[in-house]
Amino acid sequence: MGDKVRDQMLAIDGGSPVRTEKLPFVRVSYGYEELQEIVDVFERGIFCSVYAEAEKVRALEDAFAEYAGVRHAVAFSSGTTAQHASLLAAGVGPGDEVIVPPLTFASTAYTVLLAGAKPVFADVDDNTITLDPERVAEVMTERTRAIVPVHWFGHPAAMDELLALAEPADVVVIEDCAHGFGTAYRGRAAGTMGQMACWSLQESKVLTSAGEGGMLTTDDDRMAEIAASICDHGKDKRAGRREAGGYRIVRVGNNYRLSEIHAAFGLAQLRKAETLRAARRAHTKVLDEALSEVKGLRRPQPWPDVELSYAYYPLRFEEESFTVDVDRISDALTAEGIANGVGFGREELCHVHPLFVEHCGEVSLPVAERIARELLALPLYPDLTRSDLDEVVTAVRKVSAAYAA
Repeated sequence: MGDKVRDQMLAIDGGSPVRTEKLPFVRVSYGYEELQEIVDVFERGIFCSVYAEAEKVRALEDAFAEYAGVRHAVAFSSGTTAQHASLLAAGVGPGDEVIVPPLTFASTAYTVLLAGAKPVFADVDDNTITLDPERVAEVMTERTRAIVPVHWFGHPAAMDELLALAEPADVVVIEDCAHGFGTAYRGRAAGTMGQMACWSLQESKVLTSAGEGGMLTTDDDRMAEIAASICDHGKDKRAGRREAGGYRIVRVGNNYRLSEIHAAFGLAQLRKAETLRAARRAHTKVLDEALSEVKGLRRPQPWPDVELSYAYYPLRFEEESFTVDVDRISDALTAEGIANGVGFGREELCHVHPLFVEHCGEVSLPVAERIARELLALPLYPDLTRSDLDEVVTAVRKVSAAYAA
């Protein structure tokens, strides 16, 4: 078999791969700045933020609040624990309902169950893959206590419309900003429009605190106080309430604290947030231009007057344009040496998971379900080279051509 034929044949079928060394789907961009901050923790010898001498978590909270444009930021061990605390701080409990999108990481919905309430799924907009306000209006009831719009893939949800639904009904809006670093909606930063916002600092996000971490932000003093209390075993966090040599437990809480080492890494990441995001934006432009003419590929379309975070590079392979499903396309890209995130659709379609069927019943959400059948994400992180991007494009074009309907 000639070399040209082998190059055209998919690697999954025995052809030559575009890339012999697999390109990772996620890679953390870090350097001396992160190492320097962590070494400082070791030199100080204080690793837990509970001690008065600890500095890194408090510094990260202050810097993050300034970055997000809010009064309060409370550090958590993960975005999930921040989500749980936000619901409790909002007063969500048994008998309440919380509206969430079906396409999101499962914690957006299962933390509602942890709070004793019921998650209610509303379908998403076909362009942005975020909550569709019309579908939200259809499922709102007298029991609706909160709405959790997710700025998925850094595309902001339709916040004006969602707030217009929530405010007259005295419903709390908690923004899920796990993908929202740098996202802005009509001149307002993500995380500043609802009563609270939750952020993930997990390894795959725009910023990370050494693999795991989270943040809750708010302008509300009382919600911040409750969230900080829940984060630290339910301790009384009101000013002047610390007892000599001890503390007072005033509510059910947990140990959701972030460590000093994780916060130190996050501090260094936060200082170069805009540099990291600029690299992602530049990579996105290259991929957009190179893939725009490939038939059957569809990128989420943001609302007018928004700024994206470029958290990931989501791509839809429209099912009528290809002869195989997205799982096969994912396997073919992997064989070409390009790791990818097919799980965003297949695994993060929440309402079909047994847990949520059991607690919420079966629901039909046709827009989300179609997107899930088509959705795949390509590598997008600051350390990608132009050669890496060119190989991603080559692999996508090769696979798309081979499976074109």
